[in-house]
Amino acid sequence: MKLISKIIVLFTVLLLLLCAEVNASHKIQVMALFTDKAMLSIDGKQKILKKGQTYRGVKLISSDSRAVVLELHGEIKKFKLGSTVSTNFKKSAADKEFVVWKDPQNMFRINGSINNFSAKFLIDTGASTIALNSIAAKRMGIKYRSGTPLQATTASGVVQGYQVILSKVKIGHIQLYNVYAAVLEGAFPTEVLLGQTFLSRIHMTRDGNKMILKKKY
Repeated sequence: MKLISKIIVLFTVLLLLLCAEVNASHKIQVMALFTDKAMLSIDGKQKILKKGQTYRGVKLISSDSRAVVLELHGEIKKFKLGSTVSTNFKKSAADKEFVVWKDPQNMFRINGSINNFSAKFLIDTGASTIALNSIAAKRMGIKYRSGTPLQATTASGVVQGYQVILSKVKIGHIQLYNVYAAVLEGAFPTEVLLGQTFLSRIHMTRDGNKMILKKKY
């Protein structure tokens, strides 16, 4: 009986943690209104949002001197000046983040996929684009020679390459579509370089030996 009780308690704790992970809430106060601009307090932090801007999943749709229309994680609501509201919402993938740690070679590497084919990425903030060699491209069924020809300078000299658009690139829960990449003839680079054509479309924070990645809203 004691064992069964412990199992029930453990299951309850796990269920509560899962609910906390999936659901969250905002406390929003409308502090000042202008044409297409509003001053809001979102979870205790003052923020001036202009029309079309988003902060923590709160997007300003329109505003005038009387009221503001906000999109709260996909739900559109109207609020008057001075309104205070607490709203619950289901966390989306954009609210999640994950950490990549430096490996023994002092590099940031992460497993992911390109067009549903597995790939191991080397995060390269200095690379302007995702780059992979033609051997990997062929394995993934990428018809790279139909892309735009280019030339790239590598440690081995100048090599022929092609600019292509990858249908889907995924790392962790972050999945981006129609991402530019360069395919280089030969075996270089030996790893898939995850460059700025992907990194510029996500939130990335460097903190010592770790890198925090999060999808943009």
